[in-house]
Order: sequence, then C-alpha cells, then structure tokens
Amino acid sequence: MKNPFNPTFGDVPKLFLKSNTDSEVKHILKMITESDFARSIFITGVRGVGKTSLMMRISEDLSANKDFYIVDLINREGILSSLLRLLSNQVNSKLQQTLKSINGTSIGNFLSVEREKEAPNVDVLLDELMQGIKKEGKKVLITVDEVTNSKPIRDLIQTFSSFKRKKYPVYLLMTGLPDLILNLQNDEKLTFLLRSDKIVVSPLQKLDIFNTYKRIFNCDNIVATKLTNMTQGYSYAFQLLGYLLYDHMDGKVPTEEDIKAITENYKNTLFNNAYQKIFTEMSSMDQEYLYAVCGNHKLSEVSKIMHKSNVFVAQYRRRAIERNLIVPSKMGYVKFTLPFFEDYLDETKDVDSIFYLGFE
Repeated sequence: MKNPFNPTFGDVPKLFLKSNTDSEVKHILKMITESDFARSIFITGVRGVGKTSLMMRISEDLSANKDFYIVDLINREGILSSLLRLLSNQVNSKLQQTLKSINGTSIGNFLSVEREKEAPNVDVLLDELMQGIKKEGKKVLITVDEVTNSKPIRDLIQTFSSFKRKKYPVYLLMTGLPDLILNLQNDEKLTFLLRSDKIVVSPLQKLDIFNTYKRIFNCDNIVATKLTNMTQGYSYAFQLLGYLLYDHMDGKVPTEEDIKAITENYKNTLFNNAYQKIFTEMSSMDQEYLYAVCGNHKLSEVSKIMHKSNVFVAQYRRRAIERNLIVPSKMGYVKFTLPFFEDYLDETKDVDSIFYLGFE
C-alpha cells in the first residue's frame, strides 16, 4: 500500500487530523459567514504546523456555499490581474457583460496581458466587478498562502482596504510565519492590518496522533505512545515520523527497536527541513535567548547567562512564545514546543556536526 503519510511542506496530507482544528475551522467560518463587513484574517504559526492545511479546509468548506466566490492567489507579480481573472471567470454571464468595456479598457485587451504583469486599469475593473457582486448578494473569499511584505501583497492589501471602505463583501484569509506577518502589519501604509484577526494554529491532539499511529501500524500501546511523544503535537513531525517508519517497516508491525533505527534520520530531517530555516532567520539576540534557555533555566538564570536584566530578557521570552517555539511551564520556566529542538541547538554549536553554525 502507498505510504499514507506526507511530510511535504504546503501539501494537504491524506492523514489530516481534522478533529484538532475543528474548533479553529468553525471559529474562522463563523467570522466570515456571519460578518456583514470585510475582514482580514491571518493564520500563523511556525513552519510545518499546518497553516496551509487549515486554510484549505476553510476554502473547501465554503466552496459548497453558493453565496461565495473563492479565489486562491499566489504571492507574485500581477496578483491583482490574477484576482480579476479568477473572479470574473466565476461570476454569472449577466455580470460579465458589465465588464465588456469600462473606461475604454476592453476585457479582450485585459485577458491578453501577461500573467506576471498588472493589466491597465485593473483597479477600475476590479471595482466594477465588486459592485456587481455586491448587487448579486454574493461574497468573496480571497486566500493567499505564505504572505510576505512584498509589493504584490502590499498592492493586494491596499486594494482590499479600498474594498473595505466601500463596504464590499470581501474576506481576505492569509497564512504566514509570525515574524513576516508582524513585518507586514507594521508597514507604515498597512497599519490597519494590526486590527486583523489572528489565528495561531494549535498543536495536534495527542490522542488523535496515538490513535492514528496505532491504526496505521497496528502496533501496541507502548510503541504508539512512544511515537506520539516523539512528535510533541507538531504537525510536520507527525507526518515525517510516520512516513519514515512506514517506509522502514515495509508492512511489518514496528517495535521499539524499529523506532530507534529511524530516530537519527528523523531528527536530522527535522533539523534540516524545518529547524535550520526557523532558527537562522531569527535575530542574534533571539538566538542567544534560546541558547540560554537550554538546560531548563528559569528567567533569572537566563538573565545571568545573557548578562542582561530580567526586563530585557522578558521581551525575547515573549517573542519566542509568540513564535510558538516555547511555552511557559512552571513559575519562571519555559519548555520547547518542537520535538528535539534543544538537540538541534546543541548541534549548531558542535564543530563536528553538519548543523554547526559557528557560534561560540
């Protein structure tokens, strides 16, 4: 049988543990379907936590709603023209007639424009189209995966702001890493995004992971529990560990020895595909804080290690929590949310490791 696990970033895996995100899906759907005004919503979390999968569930659920047009956009040049193309293809024939000639811009000329460029008067055409959609009593959901503070995204958001001022029924659902979303929100021309709703993807439920591993591998409770604990609820880790073990077993029932046999490969793949990108994109002070946390140190001890005040260190503690890399445990202490992340940090300081980063 084909491997049911999929550790590829950006894909919606077959083994998608829906129950974990049911409440998040319902919450977002309620914000969209029961709102009478335009809304922008961010889905955020660390790399591999399942942001894209959650967004796709929202899109799929609303695709069955006859009151909605749904447009999935890519973060690249010509994004507004793509929005117009994809949206105009969905509206009814009567509404399309209104787009034949607007301010001297014909739809025929528009459609001939390269996809990587913005069409002339695209803002005028979009505005006319949105007016027609509003008169129809329909709504529009725009989805964008992995937003950044790029020109196409800024153009899209400024257009959305115009739609919002004109009370058009449009909703903008975006996924992105915490730092990149914050950078976008703090752009001097886009500060209205600070009022956007923000959904932080929660970890997978341990019981769901346990039951899924037990069902797929037909293993005993001890093996299923060990596998579950090795993921710490991290979506990418759940898919990756299952994928590696499934290939290793070739249809046989796994034992604890089989888990040991794939653990090194599992950790190295986690480090290479997820943690290295997460860590190296952080500031040096954010990195220094995470190093200081290693060894289960409380806040006052971390401050001594960093030679900084508690107040100074607290801001980096908060930033690490916002990135979903740590969570508070007992008074003054934190713990890492990602499996083997402390091991990865140790590797970055080991000159004999392939993950050595040259830090003192």
